[in-house]
Amino acid sequence: MCGIAGIATHSPGKVENTVLAQMASALEHRGPDANGLWVNDHHSLGLAHTRLSIIDLTPAANQPLFNETKSLSLVCNGEIYNHKELRAGLEAKGHRFKTNSDSEVILHLYEDLGENCVNHLKGMFAFAIFDEKTRELFCCRDRFGKKPFFYSETPDGFAFASEIPSLLSHPHVNRTIDPTAVGLYLLRNLRHIPDPYTIFQHIRRLPPGHLLKVKNGHIEQIRPYWHPSFETRAFSQDDLLQVLDQSVARRMVADVEVAALLSGGVDSSAIVDSMKRQGAKKIRTYAFGRDQDDPELIQARKVASLLETEHKEFYFDPEEQHRQFESLLSQLGEPIMALPLTHTYSLCQHIRQDGIKVVLSGHGADEVFYGYTGFNRLALLSLIGDMIPSFGKPLLKALSTTIPPSMLKESFLALGAKNGHRKEALYRSEAMELWPKIFHGAALETRPNTIIHDWISPWFKSSSPRSYIDEAAYLGLMLENAHAVTIASDLPAMAHGIEMRCPFLDDELISLALSLPYSLKVRPSLFNGQNKLFLKKALESRLPKDILYAPKRGFGYHIQEEAVLKGAWKTRVDDAFNSFQDLSGLLDREAVKRLKKSFDANQGTPAILIAKLYALHLFQSSVAMD
Repeated sequence: MCGIAGIATHSPGKVENTVLAQMASALEHRGPDANGLWVNDHHSLGLAHTRLSIIDLTPAANQPLFNETKSLSLVCNGEIYNHKELRAGLEAKGHRFKTNSDSEVILHLYEDLGENCVNHLKGMFAFAIFDEKTRELFCCRDRFGKKPFFYSETPDGFAFASEIPSLLSHPHVNRTIDPTAVGLYLLRNLRHIPDPYTIFQHIRRLPPGHLLKVKNGHIEQIRPYWHPSFETRAFSQDDLLQVLDQSVARRMVADVEVAALLSGGVDSSAIVDSMKRQGAKKIRTYAFGRDQDDPELIQARKVASLLETEHKEFYFDPEEQHRQFESLLSQLGEPIMALPLTHTYSLCQHIRQDGIKVVLSGHGADEVFYGYTGFNRLALLSLIGDMIPSFGKPLLKALSTTIPPSMLKESFLALGAKNGHRKEALYRSEAMELWPKIFHGAALETRPNTIIHDWISPWFKSSSPRSYIDEAAYLGLMLENAHAVTIASDLPAMAHGIEMRCPFLDDELISLALSLPYSLKVRPSLFNGQNKLFLKKALESRLPKDILYAPKRGFGYHIQEEAVLKGAWKTRVDDAFNSFQDLSGLLDREAVKRLKKSFDANQGTPAILIAKLYALHLFQSSVAMD
């Protein structure tokens, strides 16, 4: 687990060692154990790496890494869980390895297969390989975006890094704010700026499951290399447990101690139980909550006792959490708003003080096994939608235009849209309602339907699920819930030099989950119903039912956002909106203040919107913009 950065220029002599060093310096928290810089003979390509030593702790495994002839060079952030199997096959073909590093496998696999090497990698990764013979820089991000990859086209060429602030260390990276990114960030349940956008027009994220090719400093291609199959397949509960155990086993491989987060919920309990079944002894587990009486912590203590772990818990401190929130914004380099991120930040700070470098967590299970209570309503809508003939959809779409914003309107919008465009219809409707209120007239000149279509439609180019719930869940995993899944497992952990591994984000496990009929995972209901049924049924042979079927709470459930905004953080929030900055004229400051007044008076403005605007204000106060 590490930080990576690099520069590829249009012409020789343009890569400056000092700039590369500055980019690497901004990533030291991701890799405090070692760092390396390399610039090719022509000074047209430079790579930088900061290392968190997890596998092969020797200096030989420091990066950049090179193949036998030094024609290929690599920087990689992540872990390749099947590196031993891949290494054995490559050695049988005559490849010679210089280290026991998992990352070196990528180099030799690329020698054999070129860009197709990514189809054989199991793990979480973002990497760049430079081929001296072809002058091509090949970049890739794992299937679900567990590791970040940011890039920018500059007047001199191309630059990339694991985090935005590293790119901003490059003197030629443009800092102009992107109104489209801000517009998307403020919509619906998004709490982050979604891929491929960032807050800056000239900085982009490589989307999950995508590769990128650069030649002579110019981007030649960006394309997906992976897309799931949405066809349903038959799996038994024993099949699920076997795949889960394999996933946990892969993530226990390390040359350092492996600990785990333990909230007491289904996902974290299943992971720790699996660790024990595979021989782990004296597992150290960690939990976070409101105070000693937090029901989530009480449940976590119960599970820790059952599984005989060495358990520690930590508590919410609103002042400390606010300082940590500001640190996270500074590290990410753009606005984001999700209190659980600060909870994880606090946890990781304590975990690192215990000398732990690797922890397992349950991120991703709710997205693919339908653990959120909102999935009950989606299942009901899907049940209805699956019975509606195609000729009935235009009528529902027309009816949606006659209804004010409401749950019923959203239902008609979704059910009246074509497959692959149902969430698109919801986002478009909200954009048309919110954007004119909050943005100045010219801020978003492109019509909302164009922006939303261009953002969502690429995810369903090859195929889309038949049922609405499966479409919504897939977008949730890949785009909407990154703040709670992939950003949450990278940003706060890497702030303290910790690698967070997520067994439920395993390729095989997600493929299995996506292929299960939704009727096996969730019960249709307008209100809270039964969730994550297939996973819970499978785990009944391992964990007590009072753990498996306890009410769904979620990480930090008893620390509610609205209560914090109107309570512990109220003075700060009030001051922020009184002096709200308008993103260089993009936002209507008076409209923002009216929204805050409506929120204070409980007149319908959701806490999530106020929270996101507050994060936007803090971001503006901390980052210099052009």
